Amino acid sequence: MALVSEFLGQLTLSYGGEEEPKFPTVVPVRDFDPARDAARIETAIKTKGVDEQTIIDILTRRSAEQRREVAFEYERIAKKDLSVALKGALSGALEALLLGLMKSTAQYDAWELKASMKGLGTDEETLIELVCSRNNEELAEIKKAYREMFKKEVEKDISGDTSGNFAKLLLALVQTKRDEPSNVVDYQKIDDDARVLYEAGVKRKGTEVGSWISIMSQRSIPHLQKVFERYKSYSPYDMKESIRKEVKGDLEKSFLTLVECFENRQLYFANKLYEAMKSKGAKEKVVTRILVSRCEVDLMRIRTEFKRQHKKSLYQTIAEHTKGDYQKALLSLCGGDN
Repeated sequence: MALVSEFLGQLTLSYGGEEEPKFPTVVPVRDFDPARDAARIETAIKTKGVDEQTIIDILTRRSAEQRREVAFEYERIAKKDLSVALKGALSGALEALLLGLMKSTAQYDAWELKASMKGLGTDEETLIELVCSRNNEELAEIKKAYREMFKKEVEKDISGDTSGNFAKLLLALVQTKRDEPSNVVDYQKIDDDARVLYEAGVKRKGTEVGSWISIMSQRSIPHLQKVFERYKSYSPYDMKESIRKEVKGDLEKSFLTLVECFENRQLYFANKLYEAMKSKGAKEKVVTRILVSRCEVDLMRIRTEFKRQHKKSLYQTIAEHTKGDYQKALLSLCGGDN
């Protein structure tokens, strides 16, 4: 018996430690020559009127690691920082997108997180998206990048910029205390958690938010998926309906983002992109942030979910709602019309 439990323990460990598979649209290019890329960018920047197309072609079709090498070579050739040169040569949404690509995914997320809390007022939408949609591993990397870039702990900035239960939830999530997935299904714990969520919310007058926060910030995602299923046998409402009834404002948005990401993270991003491009123009900041931050992670699957849900490709939607060089850069990151 001891042998069996030891074996199961090892199984759980090996399963839990697995990385999530990646579905990128931007992958390392073959026959990569960073010196040649750097020289071409330097020529493009010096061209009268700037040759944006060449800059887009290079930077949107190289992996973050390759872009870093290009930046290193550029500094060697041009004797200046590539990001500074791009800032001087470009403007608007295209500038924001290409400067975003000059950072690693974790650095970019950390940068966006800082920007959402900088100056007067907080950009809660960005803050909620970045904290509530990232997994343990991504959050740990963002925290590290944040510390290196801003010489400050992200928790400190979140505490200073938010309050109440909203702050408590975000801080609980950035603690990265979420359990790793296990291949041992604990039915008793699933039932207990489902009951606690019900008793702390719909069943009583007022909501015991602390219980919701601890369960949603600490349990593994496969476990929570089963909890939400079980929850329906206690509550007349599903989890999302319960959230809408029980809490309001930023806390409601945060819990809903969490549940949507637990159910299908790529569909969450697909829906955000759809919402950002629903009207005549596009919410450029949202579109840029999702494409830049997910192009080396899961944008291929976001594309699939987008088409499945909205009966139109992401590529086509971007083409209809954006224009100019910014559009060309987005379509290049998107990578295909399917």
